[in-house]
Amino acid sequence: MLVDQKEAFEKYHEQIVSIYRRYNMIDVIHQGGYLTKFSNSVGHLRPKYNLNGQIDFQEQDLYNIVHETRFAIANTVLLSEIGLTPFLINHIYDPVPLFSPTVVDIRFFYFIDDAFMRLYNFWNRVANFLNIFFQIETNPEKVLFPSLIEKLASRVGNDLNFKSLQEFKEKEYKDIINRKRRKVVHRESSSSTYFKSFLDSLAKNFKETSKLQEQLRALQRERDELPPYFVTSYKRMIQGLDEMLALIRDNVK
Repeated sequence: MLVDQKEAFEKYHEQIVSIYRRYNMIDVIHQGGYLTKFSNSVGHLRPKYNLNGQIDFQEQDLYNIVHETRFAIANTVLLSEIGLTPFLINHIYDPVPLFSPTVVDIRFFYFIDDAFMRLYNFWNRVANFLNIFFQIETNPEKVLFPSLIEKLASRVGNDLNFKSLQEFKEKEYKDIINRKRRKVVHRESSSSTYFKSFLDSLAKNFKETSKLQEQLRALQRERDELPPYFVTSYKRMIQGLDEMLALIRDNVK
């Protein structure tokens, strides 16, 4: 029994690793060389800023959240490839139409929510690391990515790496990551959101077949576009690490 479980896990792990390779989702330690990059960028600053080992801790925490995010994203890809239940199902015109999620659907939405929350967590970890060196906030509880970027503008506003982080904060972070994360944490899961949208479409357009089908196709397209969006977001995370390190290297003495 244990042998079968081990083999099943190994096959699952192989599928996840295959997705990492296919989408070039690098391992920041073993493939990205970030141990060296961190050392080259902030190593000379350790005597002054590594109080109570805070650089060591925050660096390791960044590695951890990157690995966890990569894992969540790969699972959304894997589950979407296994096959998600279409919203345009044959029985939607039954007297009481229902969307019946499979275990694949349930796990897919679990990892969707997990990926959004970990993306949000990653960018706050970037803020924590920047704050060690720029010392914007004295209270760690107040360190958040958007507010820290806003307060950094007066000090490094002309830096190209800062401008890139600032643009990201104003667009993608604000419009997608934080909005989605806030909804998942405080209001409803992604699974519930899509089920509610499914029911709303039925309620409003039950007698208008073409309009109902159009709305359900749009809903399905939005869901199916999430894994590719996350793969792109992972690459933006890696870019964010580079920008964070360069910002410190070029502006902190």
